[in-house]
Amino acid sequence: DNMRKEILNVLNGTGGGQGVKWADAMKALGSQSSIKINPAKFSEVIKALENEGLLKVVREWDKCMIRKIDG
Repeated sequence: DNMRKEILNVLNGTGGGQGVKWADAMKALGSQSSIKINPAKFSEVIKALENEGLLKVVREWDKCMIRKIDG
């Protein structure tokens, strides 16, 4: 899936371990695509990647960060 690859590319480009804000990841993905990013599809792909152990979503009271898991 293209969105899956691009999300991982966005995380690789940010240093992965530091993570990226949810909204910033969507913006970065949108800037690379000629089509509008569907937030529901984005959430679905993030959840699948998290279930596979490839990334971790860290929810803090004021923000949601996506961090790549190395290994």
